[in-house]
Amino acid sequence: MSLFSENPCTLEDPVEQLSGIGPKRAECLANLGIQSVRDLLFHFPRSYQDRRCLTPIAEVSEGESVTIQGEVISSRNIRLRGRMSLAVLQLRDDTGTITATFFGRGFMANTAFRPGVRGLFTGMVGQYKGLALKNPEYELLSGDEEDRLNTGCIVPVYRLTENVSQRNLRRWIRTALNSLADGLEEPLPHTLRERYGFPELHEAIRQAHFPDEIAAGESARERFVYEELLAIQLGVLGTRAARRHEARHQRHVVNGPCLSALRERLPFSLTSGQARAVSDILQDLAAPRPMMRLLQGDVGCGKTVVALHAIAAALDGGHQAAIMAPTEILAEQHAIHLRDWLGPLGVRIAVLTGSMRGARDARARIASGDAQVIVGTHALIQEATDFHRLALAIIDEQHRFGVMQRTTLTEKGLHPDVLHMTATPIPRTLAITVYGGMDITIIDELPPGRLPVLTRRVTPAKVPGLYEYVHQQAARGFQTYIICPLVDESEKREDLRSVIRHFEELSEGPLSGLRMELLHGRLDAAEKDAIMHRFKGGAIDVLFSTTVIEVGIDVASATTMIVENADQFGLTQLHQLRGRVGRGSEQSYCFLLGTPKTDEGKRRLEVLCERASGFDIAEEDLLMRGPGEFYGVRQAGLSDLRVADLIRDARWLDRARRDAQAILEADPPLALPAHAALARQAARFGGVCA
Repeated sequence: MSLFSENPCTLEDPVEQLSGIGPKRAECLANLGIQSVRDLLFHFPRSYQDRRCLTPIAEVSEGESVTIQGEVISSRNIRLRGRMSLAVLQLRDDTGTITATFFGRGFMANTAFRPGVRGLFTGMVGQYKGLALKNPEYELLSGDEEDRLNTGCIVPVYRLTENVSQRNLRRWIRTALNSLADGLEEPLPHTLRERYGFPELHEAIRQAHFPDEIAAGESARERFVYEELLAIQLGVLGTRAARRHEARHQRHVVNGPCLSALRERLPFSLTSGQARAVSDILQDLAAPRPMMRLLQGDVGCGKTVVALHAIAAALDGGHQAAIMAPTEILAEQHAIHLRDWLGPLGVRIAVLTGSMRGARDARARIASGDAQVIVGTHALIQEATDFHRLALAIIDEQHRFGVMQRTTLTEKGLHPDVLHMTATPIPRTLAITVYGGMDITIIDELPPGRLPVLTRRVTPAKVPGLYEYVHQQAARGFQTYIICPLVDESEKREDLRSVIRHFEELSEGPLSGLRMELLHGRLDAAEKDAIMHRFKGGAIDVLFSTTVIEVGIDVASATTMIVENADQFGLTQLHQLRGRVGRGSEQSYCFLLGTPKTDEGKRRLEVLCERASGFDIAEEDLLMRGPGEFYGVRQAGLSDLRVADLIRDARWLDRARRDAQAILEADPPLALPAHAALARQAARFGGVCA
């Protein structure tokens, strides 16, 4: 019997249906998002290795990247300084011998790499007492029939998890393919396959995993990139089209007394970007369909003032408005702004957070309609919270909320208008993909008088001078943030700053004499709120904190941001932290401390020093980390992307969007038989833009 024969199974069967996958292996595969046979077959390779032409050891040259097949003839575990070790192997084939070294993995000399073991070793040729492969990728060979999948062919290389090897995945995928020869439903209509020259589904899956040539594997991958992006576009565009046909259940007044009074109270003129955003939103509120708009802009661009105009218009119609924020600190700051701007107009405002006292009374005011504007956290979407006439839902820092959480708030009203706001600029490809079901407004300028924050790296030798600068700023009435990555010290990461220890060291040393306090996520809500009020009121010179202050804190007299171990933070996260200063007219600075240990960490700090625009930084972040890791993509629903790379595959995104529009124009409900499978795929993404 063939090694790869398998009892028939369906795409929806659990992976345990395949031989060799028991409950423990299934748990490991779940870490890769693989639970069904479908998941396994759509776990595509990240690259290929051409093992048809291995390099004889006698022909390798320094500086080349090669794959050799050799037998281990000796192995040693060499102890280095500290706790480090080195595995040193001697490999042999019919043409000669070569050394292979594995830094930090000396123990493997006595386990995996015992003499007599055969394997494939891929890596760069360097020097270690002669020519050597340094830390090569390796795959041990068993000498049985299974090696047909691992040698002498183009071999797929997959993303792995613990206790799952490349050999495991290749074997399981081959058996799944053999059992599903006639069991795959083709989602792409024939006309689309013919337009782009795509193979049929089963052949495409086979070529994607076990291609005849690397080019055939790449071509098959493009088919699945397009198929995935088409399903997303059908989902978000279909949702958008359905929303345009919803009947409005409330009428907004866009030139009423509350809005007019707000405009008269503004002591400044709106920027052109703010004015454009207000115009877009008021047009939405006057339109016959509910608003679904994303307002995005860099930190400090004035999104809150724009949101106030929308709230005033909702109030003029006799309705309620709600703002949901991801943290209690940010919710309280919104409440302060609302009271400052709308309180004098007689507007009744309520705050509702999870830990506040008086939540029952606040809920009663919200349900009765006594509270006209409600600002809160996740407490707004709890079952106990009922609204009287919720007509406008504003979701701030919307990427911090999951799709279902955002939807739950909108379901508290009767088809309310929805305004999403984010200070995380979104690259064009992500905006089209994730938020294609929304209208998008971008505020791309700062208010007059705001200066870009200057960003500098600080070497250890210059740190004492930095602390002198903090003293000078405090003497002038300006404030400083000092951010650390950890709350407490960690035995595993002794190289990282603990905010508690750093506070103790500096308060007794270089920063003694200044008014300092400590803020982190382990404090209760009342403590955090009190500290931020004191900082905002100027009673604190230096605030030590973790990233709890990353979003939304607005203190005009804070002019200095110091980030310890800056390379430990993501690029967008660093930009958000930098946005906590520069809120007034004084020149502000962001100082980045720490020594990056990787090229990527070094590059992040270089980008932050070179660029002030959040949109430029977002593009760099997307390039460096990929869409699967970009801030907020998982919450937006794109953690399910299996193939597409939104940078590499931008041309396929444009094609998929055009084709989705054409399909929906011809068949809005996707009811034709040719679109049945597409409709099922699109349904997975229909809630992405909610």
